[in-house]
Amino acid sequence: MRELHPHEPRTIGTYRLLGRIGAGGMGTVCPARRDGSATQVTLKTIHPELLGHPGLLSRFEREAEALSMVSGAYAARVLDSGVDQGRPYLATELLDGRPLDVHPRELGPLGAREPLRALARALAAALAGIHRLGLVHRDLKPANIMLTSAGPRLLDFGIATIVDRTRLTATGRSPGTLTYMAPEQFDDGPVGPAADVWAWACCVVCSAHGDSPFAATGIGAAYRRITETGPEPSALAAVEAIDPGLAAVVRQALGRRPEDRPVDGSPLLALLGQGPGSTVPDARAVHEEVTRGWRSLRADG
Repeated sequence: MRELHPHEPRTIGTYRLLGRIGAGGMGTVCPARRDGSATQVTLKTIHPELLGHPGLLSRFEREAEALSMVSGAYAARVLDSGVDQGRPYLATELLDGRPLDVHPRELGPLGAREPLRALARALAAALAGIHRLGLVHRDLKPANIMLTSAGPRLLDFGIATIVDRTRLTATGRSPGTLTYMAPEQFDDGPVGPAADVWAWACCVVCSAHGDSPFAATGIGAAYRRITETGPEPSALAAVEAIDPGLAAVVRQALGRRPEDRPVDGSPLLALLGQGPGSTVPDARAVHEEVTRGWRSLRADG
């Protein structure tokens, strides 16, 4: 956490900002505390230069209402939302742990089957819950996955979009981080839940390998790898060496065409299940496996 910049507000709505966690293309993320409460939250606000975008406030309000309905153990809960002097904000639970993009650098990749499969199932369960509401995350990447003491948590629904509706982005701004973006995100057409399934696969590979399977030395090279040449073989081999069954699901999730992948989080979760056929495991079974796998990661430090 860093200090707030001199030009940044100290309060938004009924929340007092306590510092600054980071900033992205859409806005700034701060720890905050509501007046009269000892509980801290994560507060995301939109950059001032985006506030003039036509229809932004109405789209924000619609999405915030939908996001408040997202439930499940593996998605950060949306606690509150509002608009203060024309500036929208979203409050979510404040989590412990470290982001997935930091974990490989500090502690190394997840080199064991149990924690890797636990992470894969937890993220698939989170996506299943989001997709059931008609939402698409659009920016699933390691920086938006928190490895908490209780398991993985999917973060940052700030640019989630209701399927087939207008994106909550400014014109000309492309959501997503390049090496975690599905091929269809480079086109002008609609982007559906299958793009999140692609990003899920990239995040699983990063967990085992330390980077995206589409990492490259430049933007052009990354684009060609995503749209033409395919993932780095050594990156997929890292997953194969740990869990061949999981590697098979990852390869299917990286189908170049959306129709070649699981259509959303529910069939993806079914592919990862222990039961026969395409049965989606129940929430209790998922929770038990994730908890067992996560204990092994915590035991390793």
